[in-house]
Amino acid sequence: MKSDLDKSMLQVHAAIRAFPWSDRVAYGDWIAQTYHYVKHSTRLLAAAAARFPTDDAGNALHHRFAKHMSEEKKHELLCVHDLGALDFPLGAFPELPATQMFYASQYFAVEHEDPMALFGYILVLEVTSVREGGWVREQVVAAHGDKAASFVKLHAEEDVEHVEKALSALEAASAPERALVAENMRRTAYGYGAVLAEAARRSATREPNTRP
Repeated sequence: MKSDLDKSMLQVHAAIRAFPWSDRVAYGDWIAQTYHYVKHSTRLLAAAAARFPTDDAGNALHHRFAKHMSEEKKHELLCVHDLGALDFPLGAFPELPATQMFYASQYFAVEHEDPMALFGYILVLEVTSVREGGWVREQVVAAHGDKAASFVKLHAEEDVEHVEKALSALEAASAPERALVAENMRRTAYGYGAVLAEAARRSATREPNTRP
């Protein structure tokens, strides 16, 4: 599983290092897109939690996801805070098609594949925070100030424990479940790269008088 995760993270690493974090508009768009998919985090966890079986293993996962919901509660509001620190309203950056596809694919995975598949999404996003969060925060603070980096700061520090718990929970997963998780890691890495690329492209193509 770790090998599959590492392969997916190579793609995420490249996308993050290519993103123009010092550009105020591009960073603002990234924050807004992050808001749009993070507001689904607790809903996705709830949808998955409701679909685990009622045996001992299923109950353990059900309660784990319920606890994770409480840990992710209202994190999207950090994005609103950071946008405010940049003097942007949330509405300055409409939700991108890539963002809609990013989280919509997770509802499909939970509802039509297996709730275990959501671990692929969770792992990629949280390992991204752990491995890339410190570097991103440095770029953001240098360009925009510490007040505009609350979301990045929290997740770079908090998600270390989440990753360890997720990997531990997967130790007892069946081979088919692990295959679904690995496939969702690949989809998530690709989707996250698409969100970054689309936000950067929109920023670069804005006419100067239309930049927020």
